Amino acid sequence: MSAAPLDGALQELAEAMGILPRWHDLAGTEQVTGPDTQRALLAAKGVPAASDTEARESLDDLRARQAARVIPEEVVVTAGTECRILLQSAGDWHLDLESGGTQEGRGDREIIVTPPEGLHRLTVGDQSCLVIAAPERAPTVEGVTGRGKAWGLAAALYGLRSARNLGVGDYRDLARAAEQAARLGADFIGINPVHARGAASEGFSPYSPTCRTALEPGHIAPDAVPGFEACAEAQHLLARHTEAHTASNLLDYDTHKRLQCELLDVLFRESMEAEETATGDFAAWRNGPGRALEWFAVFEAISLVHGPDWRAWPVDLQSSGNAAVQRFAAEHAVEVRHHAWLQWLAEGQLSEVQAAAKSAGMAFGLYLDLAVGVRPGGADSWAAPACFAQGVSLGAPPDAFSPNGQNWTLAPFSPSGLRAAAYRPFIQMLRAAMAHAGIIRIDHILGFNHSFWVPECGAPGGYVGYPLEPLLALIRIEAARAGCIVVGEDLGFVPQGLRSRLADAGLLGCAVLQFEKEGESFRAPRHYRPTSLASAGTHDTPTVRGWWSGWDIELRHSLGQTTAEDCAAALEARAGERGALCRLLAEEGQAPPGLDPAAPPPQADDATVTAIHALLAGAGSQLLAVQLDDALGVVEQQNLPGTTEEYPNWRHRYPVAVDALASDPGLAAIASAVGPADDRGPAKKEAQQWA
Repeated sequence: MSAAPLDGALQELAEAMGILPRWHDLAGTEQVTGPDTQRALLAAKGVPAASDTEARESLDDLRARQAARVIPEEVVVTAGTECRILLQSAGDWHLDLESGGTQEGRGDREIIVTPPEGLHRLTVGDQSCLVIAAPERAPTVEGVTGRGKAWGLAAALYGLRSARNLGVGDYRDLARAAEQAARLGADFIGINPVHARGAASEGFSPYSPTCRTALEPGHIAPDAVPGFEACAEAQHLLARHTEAHTASNLLDYDTHKRLQCELLDVLFRESMEAEETATGDFAAWRNGPGRALEWFAVFEAISLVHGPDWRAWPVDLQSSGNAAVQRFAAEHAVEVRHHAWLQWLAEGQLSEVQAAAKSAGMAFGLYLDLAVGVRPGGADSWAAPACFAQGVSLGAPPDAFSPNGQNWTLAPFSPSGLRAAAYRPFIQMLRAAMAHAGIIRIDHILGFNHSFWVPECGAPGGYVGYPLEPLLALIRIEAARAGCIVVGEDLGFVPQGLRSRLADAGLLGCAVLQFEKEGESFRAPRHYRPTSLASAGTHDTPTVRGWWSGWDIELRHSLGQTTAEDCAAALEARAGERGALCRLLAEEGQAPPGLDPAAPPPQADDATVTAIHALLAGAGSQLLAVQLDDALGVVEQQNLPGTTEEYPNWRHRYPVAVDALASDPGLAAIASAVGPADDRGPAKKEAQQWA
């Protein structure tokens, strides 16, 4: 970072393009965005500024385009209410409505319209802009359920255990888990993202997808594929493979992928033969709603020949609209059909999960997660490269835990590229998630205000502003149409006023017990924001038992991430936090018998974990998520941020099979603690009862 802000064209250009000139880190220290960072981030936005001359020319061009604008670049209004749009000069106008109708007239420096909900196009002369007419708020828990509160489970889909899967949890396991959770009174089951990771990709993090509109085929349940019951070969393969992988506690993704592909290949051949004599459901889907994913099937087929990163493909295949891509698709029609078939299966099975969850009595069913970004060389950036920033990754600035900062190797949306595309990729992403969910979680929603971009060239990272109001308006529109609750993951350094703006829009934030502190004390959950989802932790934090014992602190030391002195200090601090939580349990009337706040035990037993969830049951939050890891007595966390190979991230299987979840004593005890009860101590009097 440079010591002082820059003057001149580069500085003005950077600010005009939404690059923050300065920002404050977690310690409160002001950081200034230097010239190397400004040039790198401008290049990522497609704005030439490698030299002072280029920066001046780009600035002059930007000013000229702004001066020529008669109408705004975009307009956000409240649906169904009269709005006024200012013009720079008088002219005839017409508003093309999403529904197909038109409003028109002549504006003398002002247009007065009352647009219905939707995305409309305003045209004045030869200029046009998007008019986003959204409801004021997204759906609420009470509006959907008639109740003020609801609770559910948060689980890792990949970790679900059953006697019939191939070592990785699948969509059929998820349906069974939802049914079991519903028996205990849960209204939703939340899982990790199920975005497609890519057939040729070797990674298995659910937060590093290739595409956020396609689904991950790795969770397809082979024994739920049409034709399985009539295929003796597939039945034999499944029986042979499941026997060898039911006992393992850690996932082996490579073996699972090989075995699942072998099984699905057999079933695909069977489906090909069946389609030769009859037009089946797959053919109807592929010619109907599945056409929107045909491009993804083509990408997958190309990736198996040329690798998972399209930037290393032959030049004529690097653009999805090239004739060479069409020729490839024609020459590899069977492979393209195969990947389209996998998407049909995944979508059908996920739809069946949601139907099963709702039929079992869940108010919301699935609670799906949206990853914050996509792989830079993945399918999404191939299909719409102008909508993604090039040469940068999403990340985080240096802090006490990551002195070198974080590079997530994920491509961010380009704000200007999204606007030019009328936000289509963003809308499609939302619709894909909401199609099969009653709740969605948007990872790192702080990025809707500004995101930290890390240049690939080695320059320091910097913050880039995003069009918050248009993005929130689009979320409200899609959520209203789907009847979907939206949770925004707002953990970390939150810009002033952002949480209140999200709440005004009807989005819920997150209240994680481990982070809800005031000085040395924990905040009573009854004081949590109503517009939040409460939980003891997340997949990125220690489990309750791991946090209580300091397991995470000792693990990081064993991995060489901390010194012995730092480890000892952290363990001492954790002991203080443990005591503070015990005091809160006692104050709220939730301490289990024998728990002494003055001398808390070094390990959390089942009674303590249940008491912590009883405490959370009195939260002011509209939703409560119970981590399945905590309910089943797991110590290890699902993901250890800042590690890749050092820790088995995203590989832990649950110790209890899905068919036995409802009868597990730990889960049953917590379900009883957070469900309806006659007495939950002082907190109950100040909070609505969980239902």
